[in-house]
Parts: sequence; C-alpha cells; structure tokens
Amino acid sequence: MKKSLYTKKIWGLKDYSIDDIVSNYVKAEKTYGLYSKSAPKIMPKIQLPNAPMSECDEVKEEKKTVVKREKLLAKKYEFLIHTIIKRVLNNDNGMAYLHSAILQNVFGKDYRKMLDNLFKMGILHSDGYYSLDEKTYGYYFAPNVRFTYTLRPSSYLSDYDAKLNKCLLPFQTKEEQDNKQRLENDYLYSRYNDSLKYLKLQYVDEAVSFVTSHVFPTDKSNEYYVRVIDRYMDGDFHITSIDDNKRIYSIATSTPRLLKPFLNIKYSLDVHNSHPLLFNSILMSYYNIPTSLMDKIYPIYEQIYTSNVESHNVRRFLRKILITNNIEEENIKSIPIDVLYYMYLTSMGLFWDVTIPKEMVDEKNLLRSDIKVLMFREVFYSKKLTARGKEYAKIFAKDFPNVYTVVLDSKRENRTKLANDMMKIESELFGKILVGLYAKKFKVISIHDAIVVLDVKQNEKCTEEVVKQVMTAVYRKYGLHPDISVDYYGKECMEKLMEQNRLLKDLITDYVLQLKGLAQEGDEDAISLLKKIGNGDYDFYIDKDGQLMLHPLHI
Repeated sequence: MKKSLYTKKIWGLKDYSIDDIVSNYVKAEKTYGLYSKSAPKIMPKIQLPNAPMSECDEVKEEKKTVVKREKLLAKKYEFLIHTIIKRVLNNDNGMAYLHSAILQNVFGKDYRKMLDNLFKMGILHSDGYYSLDEKTYGYYFAPNVRFTYTLRPSSYLSDYDAKLNKCLLPFQTKEEQDNKQRLENDYLYSRYNDSLKYLKLQYVDEAVSFVTSHVFPTDKSNEYYVRVIDRYMDGDFHITSIDDNKRIYSIATSTPRLLKPFLNIKYSLDVHNSHPLLFNSILMSYYNIPTSLMDKIYPIYEQIYTSNVESHNVRRFLRKILITNNIEEENIKSIPIDVLYYMYLTSMGLFWDVTIPKEMVDEKNLLRSDIKVLMFREVFYSKKLTARGKEYAKIFAKDFPNVYTVVLDSKRENRTKLANDMMKIESELFGKILVGLYAKKFKVISIHDAIVVLDVKQNEKCTEEVVKQVMTAVYRKYGLHPDISVDYYGKECMEKLMEQNRLLKDLITDYVLQLKGLAQEGDEDAISLLKKIGNGDYDFYIDKDGQLMLHPLHI
C-alpha cells in the first residue's frame, strides 16, 4: 500500500473556522480597531481569565484602511493557533508560554492584534503575568473551546515552522545549558538523551483504543492521556528539565502507569519502598553506623526473611538474633530496636505492608498507593513538627519512636530539607546506576526510582540480572541493600491490560445501571454514590478475586 503523503498533524479549533477568525479580525480593524501601540486604550493588551469582556470603544470617525491580505492572515492564524494548541497539549498545566520577541519575528508586528482578536472572540485567555528573564506570558483556551486536527503534507506551513525553530534555538540552547549545569554530568546528560531517542509508542492503535474505551474518573484524566499519546506521536524526545535535586524529567516521567504497556519497554526494575529505604542512610549518619557494620547485618536480615518469620516476631528477637549471628553487642547497643527493625523492613521491601495495621487497611479500603501517599504526606514530607491531628503519623510515631525523632530532627531547621535530601540521594544513586549501564552500551532511562530497559537491539544482553547487579552495587556503596522487583512489558502485557479494560468497562456499566435503578426507587445511598462517581471522587478497579471495587481518589 502506498504511503500517505499527509503525515503532518495541524491542530485547529473544532467550532471556529480560520475564515471566521480572519473575517472578525478585518471587521474589528474597520470598526473599532484592535490593539495598537499608539492607542493602547482601544483594547486591553491582555484579557484576564474569568474577567468580564471589555466594552467596545465608540466607532472611530476615521476607519482604518485594511490591506487585502486575508490569505496571508489566514496562514498566519492557522500556524499561530496550531502552535498554541501544541504547547497547551504538551504542557501538563495546559498553558502555552510564548515570548513576545518570537511572536513578532514569526508573525510580524501585528501579532498583538491577532492575539487581541482571539481574546475578543472569547477563544483565548492569558494569565496576564510577565517577569523579565523568568516568565513570559502564558496563554490558554476558554473551557468550551474544542480542538481538532487535519493531516497535511510535511511541507505544509514549513516556512513558518522554520522561522519558529530558528527563533526558538537560542532559548532551547540556554535551557539545555541550564539543565546540564544543574545535572553536572555531561556524559550522563548526553547518554540519557540518546536513549530517549529510542523510546516510542509501540502499539499506537491499541493505545488509542484503550484511552477511547477506558472509564476515567474525570474528563481531565482522559484529556491528559490523550495529550501524552499525542506527544509520543510527535517524537523527538529529550530531557525536558532537571530540578535542583538533579531529578531528570522527560516524557517518560510524565507517562501514566496505564500507558506504559503500550511503549517499547522490555522491562523495568523498581526499588521497593524506595524513599523509606533511602532514609536508612540518614539513620546511619545519625547513629554513626558504619557501612561495614550494615554489610554484616544485611545478610542476617535476608536469612530472617527467607525463614518466613512473622514481622512482629522479628522485632521482638531482632537484637538477640543479630548477636547470636556474630554481631558484637557493643556495635549495636546504641542503636534502638525500632531503628534496627525499620532498617529490616525497608531492606526486605516490607515497609508498606506492615506500616499501617491490616484491620485499618481493610476497613478504609486502602491500596498500597494510598499508604505511600499518607506516609509521605504525614511523616516524611510533612512540614509540621508534630503528629498532632495526623492519624497515620501517630501510628508511625508509636511503632518507630526513635525513627520519627530523627525525621523531625531532620526537618527542624528547614521544613523541606528532609524531602530534598532524600531526592538528592536518589538522584545521586540513579545517576551512578545509569552511568554504569551506559558504559555497557545499553539504552536505558530512569523514572525516578526505577530503571527502564527499552526493547531495542542494543539491549539484547541487558538482562535483569545485569541491571540488578549494577543497581545493588551502587546502593551498597551507600550502606543500603535494596529489594528490587522486575515488571515485564511487551505484547502479552499490553493484551492483558486491554482484556482487563474490557472486563472493567462491562462491570462498571452493569454496576452504574444497578445504581441508577436504585436511585429511581429513591435509594439515598445510591443517589449519593452516583453523584460522587459523577464528580470524579471515585475510581474503579478489579480486586484479586475479580470483583469490582470502588476506590476514593481523595484520601
């Protein structure tokens, strides 16, 4: 079959034609004028969000002469709207940030009039905020504006594309320099970007089908998945930013979990209870525990774990077990038992399983992801130096009193220091892991606390055992012994997800129909639940017994 020449996606507005927009522009210029530097009072430069539209000025006595340039104006508008939509879709906060100098270079001196016309028509809004060298104006579309696209030849609007790319180059160069400066490792930066070039959406049709049929809790969730798929279709991936803790961000870190089976991922390796494990390094520093001692203790922890001893019994006999296994009592006498136990749980990957009592987990229908959120919010990343009013922090403080003391001490002078310190440690660890894997010529990337191995020819010898060895070796240099799990992807994983999605949709449809029937009979619980589901307060999932479960999104 002959390959289509129409490969370039040009975004536009579903309910507004370019001809209508141009016609409104010409009419506005003839009657009351649009923004001009010489007469700034004619129309506000920026239409603020949620503000009433400005009243038109009185008709001018002398109407402006409008040069017949509708065709040129139409092309400019087509490219302007396409550019704004693409930036809105590619930005997680739904904003398009555009420098005035770039707009003028690409669209000419009348670019402000073009924007002003879109403001006047109620199509576009601006945040109205500009800061020299820090932030340019941000633009976003009105809530009722819908997008669409058409496929055009690759050469379509290429002259404007070339202008825009040329203007963006200095900004992109500076952004790249800033990112490199933050990361402080040019080798890691270049190899990471090189690996990103191999990342792709492997199962395009299936991904689109999944997003089209999946029952999302909110429209915003659905829109986010659509935006991510569109970004994958555009290609040309690179590091988008590096934060002050040297965490690397890219399209991979923005990809939702449910879309990963549609990518060309071979497998990923994840560190269990990663951040609680990282806190062990802070505990080691606090209690002056040398790495050499932990290297002796961890094999004993593994023996205890493989012997299937119940966790609560481990706590009771842990110090005695260590001494029995040739750990000198003098070396551990100053380490509280709850600290030793905490290190055991985090090193064996058990922390999330035991940190909150099972009866509370069952009663509140908490998922593992909920437990993580609660512990991060109330313990590790909380800015408060007390457990008062925090149910889960109280549980943690009761079970791990000395660990909690170290948590609070780590935040006493700076409430965000602990969170930043842990993220810095994580970035340092994974930076070294990636460098080790890049030295072996593998194409891998990281998603914070996981290593993602791409399904490409260069990774034929990149087995999970090899990656585990590199990860473990780096962690152990810091006195940490991670429990690492492997998640496999590929066609089988994708097909399994698609089948689960079909089953989930059928179960949800039947369940909602039952609720609607009860609601019609006046059942108040059914009426209330339907309202909450409609508001996006609940998500659905299938439990291990194949039963449909409702899960509150706001815990």
